[in-house]
Amino acid sequence: MDSVNATILRLLDEHGLPRAWADWVVPTAAASTALAVGLSIVWHNSGSTNERRPPIVPSWIPWWGSQWAVERDPDAFFKAAKQQYPDGVFGVKTAGTTLYYVSSTSLINQIYKQPKVYTMAVIQLSWGKNCFSWSDDVLRKSSTFREELLPSDHRNIAPKNMMPLVESFAQNISRVVKEHPTPTESVSMEDFVMRLAHKATSVTWYGPTLNIEEFYEDWKNFDEGVWKVALMYPTRLCRRFLASRARVRQKIWEYMNKPHEPGQLIRDREEIVRNADFSDHDLGVSLMTPYWPLMANVPWASFWLLILQIQRPEGLAPIIAELDAAGETWSAAHPEFSGPYTDHLPDFFQSQPSIPLLTSTISETLRFTSDSYSMRGVLEDTLLAGYTIKKGDTLVCLTRRVHRDENEFERAEEFVPTRFMGKDGKGTESEYNYLPFGGGVSMCSGRFFAFYHIKIFLTTVLKNFKLEVDRVKSTPVVQSGVNRGFGLRRPKGQMYVKVTRI
Repeated sequence: MDSVNATILRLLDEHGLPRAWADWVVPTAAASTALAVGLSIVWHNSGSTNERRPPIVPSWIPWWGSQWAVERDPDAFFKAAKQQYPDGVFGVKTAGTTLYYVSSTSLINQIYKQPKVYTMAVIQLSWGKNCFSWSDDVLRKSSTFREELLPSDHRNIAPKNMMPLVESFAQNISRVVKEHPTPTESVSMEDFVMRLAHKATSVTWYGPTLNIEEFYEDWKNFDEGVWKVALMYPTRLCRRFLASRARVRQKIWEYMNKPHEPGQLIRDREEIVRNADFSDHDLGVSLMTPYWPLMANVPWASFWLLILQIQRPEGLAPIIAELDAAGETWSAAHPEFSGPYTDHLPDFFQSQPSIPLLTSTISETLRFTSDSYSMRGVLEDTLLAGYTIKKGDTLVCLTRRVHRDENEFERAEEFVPTRFMGKDGKGTESEYNYLPFGGGVSMCSGRFFAFYHIKIFLTTVLKNFKLEVDRVKSTPVVQSGVNRGFGLRRPKGQMYVKVTRI
């Protein structure tokens, strides 16, 4: 006890603090008085204002908040929160940040209709800096990003301009599939799908001189961390993400400084950033960023469709039969094209063939596995569902909860491939409640290219390979919480398939 007292006295002396307890009476009383006055001011202000802020989901860990509960099971967490707060708006504290979530379909659509109040622009700036490491010079001091880069991307990916990219992807996936060695043992469905998709899409975007295999693992590590950083998870806790991002950026920069023949979208981007005299760092970032939104989502739709459909009693056979019937009809109507319809997939799909089952299955896969938070920054104080939303708040539109709402979709928690057959898969029971690409003026501009990518990829794979589940090596595959809020969920578990060339 004497040693403890001695230590206390020594620390008091070192910091110039009084030793006698009597000397602490005045400062303690002053601190108590200040606290009481502060609390009374807060109480007075809260009682005198008409503001009614959204409720906050309770949590017992300071600063960390509900982070663990959300990560453990985001679907259960947000389902419970939606039931607890039926007004459709509630706050969640995670890792030092409070975000306000909107789970009501009508409120989400209300937000989409007011882009001058709820904007995507401020969110894009935050993601550009935190997720992709754009410099402040580019994001805030230069007009190049907003006035040249983004419009250029939208122009190249617009339906009337995107067909050269579609045709290039069709040629590349056909070549990649033909060159792919037939595995002698069963392989992971995830690895099989993602590597084929990356090989074909990277050549479509960047040309043949960028070898994605050289940094495939770094790309995976980078992709697995983007969603956390975008949700304001502290980057200092994401060291693997930061290291992998730096290596990917470096590979892209090295690619730019060697002879290369990129596709139109990347070619236009490169011309813009070189004319703008960007730093080497921002040059690398500029060509890395357009690849991520596509590859973080589109091939995962193909993966999930194969995983979900192959486990059903009917398997993939009805989809293949539908494609063949439509292909036969198309070939008969277009004798000017020689060879099978699979040699002309862009023209085949552009003609809008009758493939309601495939189209519906794709739409249902997106409904069932997507998790787009569709975030918006608030530009001015406003009211939403009777709650005061402050300028500077961040709103998160919980589109996944809409997709899993029994009031919006019958058997919402089930994967039903024929759900959209009545509408040929084009939309849903209502455009109002089908939101895998977000909504409003900030709806994903790449959605048209995405559908071509999925259809061409699946057709090419299914017409070249027979896939059979290896039930000995496989483990149950379910949707994990990884990539929540940023497109399609990632899998937990592994399906292994025996791949036979047809």
